[in-house]
Amino acid sequence: MTEPDPPERRSARWFLIPVCAVLVAGAAVLVPRLTAPAPPVRVVYDVTGRAERATVTYSAEDGGTRREELTSLPWHRELVVPEGPERGVLTVTIGPAGGEVACEVSVDGVEQRSATATGAHTSALCDGFRGGSGTG
Repeated sequence: MTEPDPPERRSARWFLIPVCAVLVAGAAVLVPRLTAPAPPVRVVYDVTGRAERATVTYSAEDGGTRREELTSLPWHRELVVPEGPERGVLTVTIGPAGGEVACEVSVDGVEQRSATATGAHTSALCDGFRGGSGTG
């Protein structure tokens, strides 16, 4: 015949059951929040200045790059991407007639990079920014 547990061991066991239940419930709430995808990031590219021709190359929504030939400035592009670019780029290359250009990149309203260029076949390079973190 087995002897019943002393009263203090029984009460300790009953105390552990609700504590474990609270821990499991807390984990059930916390895990989805930790594994949820990051909110979308708004990336804004701006090119200003004066140049008869310029070429713009920039990081696109799909993680690749896009290239556009410009015949007038200013140029503006806004992207909403699922996650900020890991290492984004915006480059403006002035055409053979020369000119002056400036590029600026902001992510979620925070300026990440800016640069200028003057003269024919020169480039303003706004690269190396990271999206979403507010730091460049």
